[in-house]
Amino acid sequence: MLAAICHTLDPVKLGWEEARALRLERHQLHRRAPRGSEVRVASRICGLHAQLLSSAALSLWARVEGATLETLQRALWRDRTLVKTWAMRGTLHLLPARDLPMYLGALGTYTHYLKQGWVNYFGIAPQEIELVIETVGKVLRGRTLTREQLADAVVERAGSKKLGEILRQSWGVLLKPAAYRGMLCFAEGEGARVRFTHPGPVKKLEPAEALAALARRYLGAYGPARRDDFALWWLDLSRAEAQRLIESLGVTPVDLDGARAYLLSGTRRPRAAARSVRLLPAFDPYVIGAPRSGGLFPIAHKARIFRPQGWISPTLLVDGHIEGVWRHEQRSGRLDVRIEAFERQPPRVRAEANEEAERLAAFLGTRLGKLKWC
Repeated sequence: MLAAICHTLDPVKLGWEEARALRLERHQLHRRAPRGSEVRVASRICGLHAQLLSSAALSLWARVEGATLETLQRALWRDRTLVKTWAMRGTLHLLPARDLPMYLGALGTYTHYLKQGWVNYFGIAPQEIELVIETVGKVLRGRTLTREQLADAVVERAGSKKLGEILRQSWGVLLKPAAYRGMLCFAEGEGARVRFTHPGPVKKLEPAEALAALARRYLGAYGPARRDDFALWWLDLSRAEAQRLIESLGVTPVDLDGARAYLLSGTRRPRAAARSVRLLPAFDPYVIGAPRSGGLFPIAHKARIFRPQGWISPTLLVDGHIEGVWRHEQRSGRLDVRIEAFERQPPRVRAEANEEAERLAAFLGTRLGKLKWC
């Protein structure tokens, strides 16, 4: 019978094997969720990273039985049960529409773009930033516009060519703040052109309530987690803010292999280590949420996983531990997969990785060609 982790004065001792089993289960990587549960899984793991939309689709493929690119696109562009927008750390995410009150309430506390250094760098006054955000929200209601069209509409309404030029900058200097305020999200693209729309009316949670709810959701998916895992690598908060927020939840402190970490009180400890093999895509949430000091990967290979310019490699996940990186290529109607394992893998892992590669080929509408281990 599973035992609950209860709050005690002395931190409960927890090893990484048990921590990996907890994360695997929360991320639905111990076994795939039933068909049709894409939105529920995305909600449980705090959204999908969407720097590459294809990677977000593969994150669902790794977690949900029968997930397809078509079901993801339908959820995004037709049913709008998922919303593509800038979120934590200013990176692109797919968030469940039903969770927007929490996310927008929390993201509304991001005010770094109003700080003087940021303002000076871009040569725009705080009141101009506020004007752009307000105007973007007005011109996008009930409309879908490309970046150029949006910039033109803002210029026409606000009467400032300068603001239009800033909106045209490729990396979203002022588009991100508008997204944090709930004034903008992505619409289905038009060929190679990105388009934006308004997410619709959202009754945001108050900031304190939203941050607490988001911290609780994070610990539910990534616990046991240390303060710095949450503050520096996930939400982008100060250490002091993160500590206050975590302690306000009434969480259970644990000793995670000698480091202080936190779990939601009442979390049930797994009876046995989980066993599964997955080919996780680039920017997978499980990997992005990994402590950078190790525990979920061999520290000697950190640079192969967390690469320059924020690139997160596709990874071979074995029983919750990252055991290698991989890549794939489609050509001549076949899918070739190359797995670069950090150490030689046993027959069980190689056989299950082969099954995952076959699944991947089917997901991509092709057949598996070569599977090469390096």
